Amino acid sequence: MLRYLHLYKVFVKRAIKARLEYKADALIGILSFFISNIATFSCILLIVKAIPSLDGWSIFELGFLYGFAMLPKGLDHLFTDSLWFIGYWYVKNGFFDKHLIRPINTLFQVIAETFQPEAFGELIIGSALCIICAFKIDINFTFANVLLLIVSFIFGAFIFTGIKLITCSFAFYFKRSGQLMNSAYIFCDFARYPVSIFNKPMQFFLSFIMPFGLIISIPVQIVLKGTWNAYIVMLLIIAFAFIFNIIGILLWNKGVKAYESTGS
Repeated sequence: MLRYLHLYKVFVKRAIKARLEYKADALIGILSFFISNIATFSCILLIVKAIPSLDGWSIFELGFLYGFAMLPKGLDHLFTDSLWFIGYWYVKNGFFDKHLIRPINTLFQVIAETFQPEAFGELIIGSALCIICAFKIDINFTFANVLLLIVSFIFGAFIFTGIKLITCSFAFYFKRSGQLMNSAYIFCDFARYPVSIFNKPMQFFLSFIMPFGLIISIPVQIVLKGTWNAYIVMLLIIAFAFIFNIIGILLWNKGVKAYESTGS
């Protein structure tokens, strides 16, 4: 374990140096996330302006929800963005070969070799939105609610990672799985809205199949509206985090054994 902690530190330092070699590119990447998320939130503002409330949610409550939605996603983006390379390029082009010749776990290598400073754009604007909107609405910051938000933030990021890990592992069998990853990941956009606005099948899907609603919309709904039981939701989030990552690791390990280089 200590060996891998040391190696991770070495990998991250190298990744940061590589990204900062082109400082303008890194800065543009961070600014692009600011701009894209501000544009998306502006669209929500226009919708709410036409419809004063969305299922009883005010504009500041929706702003808090939108800001919180960016936090677990941003944390996952910061540390595990390299999984997209597996789905789109590494297996198809034979780049994965380099990970097989090192005496280090392949999944560790892939995750550790990339650090995305652009994710700070998501984390900063998400935190700012939550703080600004929190001053405008009545939030009951009990111990259970605060703990729920922390658990949703940390273990929610693990669920994002687990879903990416499961879907990217199919690349070992089909050479590419980027579109599958993107199709699964896109459902997180629905969690920027209250889960209650969707029909029952969609609510179930967002809560227990692709549980982005469970880690984003439902915790915020508990904090703002007092629905559900915070401790039960925390247990569900932690359980899903373990389940998705265990399945992902099993699929990854099996996929690595089935991997065949392209020879290019």
